[in-house]
Amino acid sequence: MEDVFELPKTFPQIQKADIRKLSRYADKEVNPLYPVPLLLDAKELEQFYEIVMEESCNDRTGN
Repeated sequence: MEDVFELPKTFPQIQKADIRKLSRYADKEVNPLYPVPLLLDAKELEQFYEIVMEESCNDRTGN
């Protein structure tokens, strides 16, 4: 489905400096009464943002 709709795998708009704040905002938006496949806490959301952050912005490359 990603290929059919040309969905990106990473997002250049996500900046490392913003990840902590983004994850806290997203964590406050969570509603455990609304059915979703998975609930993530703020720390797990930070890890998710790291994964979808564009590789050139991510420290995993060693750059």
